[in-house]
Amino acid sequence: MGILSFLPPEEAVLKPVFFLIDGNSFGNHLPVSGFNFRVPLPVCCRGGHVKNLKDLRDGKYMTVEDMKSECSKFVEWVNNVMISHQGSTIDELRVRFYLDKDSQRYIDKWIEIAMGKQVKKLELDFPSLLHRPSNAYYPFPKECFPGIEFLTSLCLVNVGVSDEVMEFVLSNCPMLETLHLKNSPLLIHPKVSCSSLRLKHLNISHSESIQTIEISAPNLVSFEYHKLRKVPFHIWYAPKLTELDYSNWLDFNIAYLVSQLCNYLPQLVTLRLSLFLMDLPRFPKFTSLRNLTCITASIDSRLLLLKSLIEASPLLHKFKLLIKDHKEFKSGIEEVGKEEAQPNKYLKEVEIVGFLGQPVEVEFVTYLLKMAIKLEKIVIHGKLERITQNLAHQLMKNRPGAELVLL
Repeated sequence: MGILSFLPPEEAVLKPVFFLIDGNSFGNHLPVSGFNFRVPLPVCCRGGHVKNLKDLRDGKYMTVEDMKSECSKFVEWVNNVMISHQGSTIDELRVRFYLDKDSQRYIDKWIEIAMGKQVKKLELDFPSLLHRPSNAYYPFPKECFPGIEFLTSLCLVNVGVSDEVMEFVLSNCPMLETLHLKNSPLLIHPKVSCSSLRLKHLNISHSESIQTIEISAPNLVSFEYHKLRKVPFHIWYAPKLTELDYSNWLDFNIAYLVSQLCNYLPQLVTLRLSLFLMDLPRFPKFTSLRNLTCITASIDSRLLLLKSLIEASPLLHKFKLLIKDHKEFKSGIEEVGKEEAQPNKYLKEVEIVGFLGQPVEVEFVTYLLKMAIKLEKIVIHGKLERITQNLAHQLMKNRPGAELVLL
């Protein structure tokens, strides 16, 4: 196939992934459970030229016109497979390549074929190497294809999804349980509202045009929101919500998050937060929280924040900390040492990623070892030179019998 012509030889053997049923082969025209149309994508561009994986080694560039040619080959490849498919059903369709509105009629046809064969999982991801205006994104169709009612999972990345289209999907997909929308520039005021909605998992991320979010979903279990800035979101009704993954990088404020979620904090079981700016509110009790993950640039100025958050979670079972940056470190020993660590008899597993053995990190690990009186396992990822390894082993003396894993 020509679409693979610009790939290195060891990667040019890639084909659509056919998930087979009962060991039957696609060549016999028997049912195929899903298609995964993906090839390794070029990874950078410069001055209107695109570098692909092979060219990165050779120092060569391919032009945007060359890229358009490869897109045409990709479209032809997917067309041939989809049209020639003889089975009565397709459970899953995943397509990822540099496509946009110019390929709309072809993509619409793939969706129509998949819907007509009762597709359950649909994933479209159309990234762009160069700047793409919002009106150039492939627009997801607001059309009731026969078979749309069988859809259970929809993932749209770098696809134009408007508020009206989102509402249309939720209204016409009674079986939909998972909705993932990433980098959709047409979303302004997304609303999830339907008394009979089956939706369990909602992920809205990196859509910078969003101004508000409203949610009323009786079966919603998990909600993920990732964005550069905070946006008012109103969860009017979500009695089953137990998992929250939340981050904004420019103006994160836990007090704001608490105010938005005050009615649902007691029922959260899993919480994942990105702490890139510091604030230190009085936390309400997370009376059901079992799993807590925190992502931070460094822990020097966030030590008290992390400590307060952990101690507001008396039933915490697993804590994970990801340190993404190490621009500066300041000692937090005096601040943490002012009060005795509140014992937690439920915390069994701790994981720290990005550990460098700095004093403030050591102090925080020491705090965790002291307060987790029944700790079973601590995993530390980082640049573990001999001195850091020795230090980590010394820290474990605070909790003899616990398993230490150094990665």
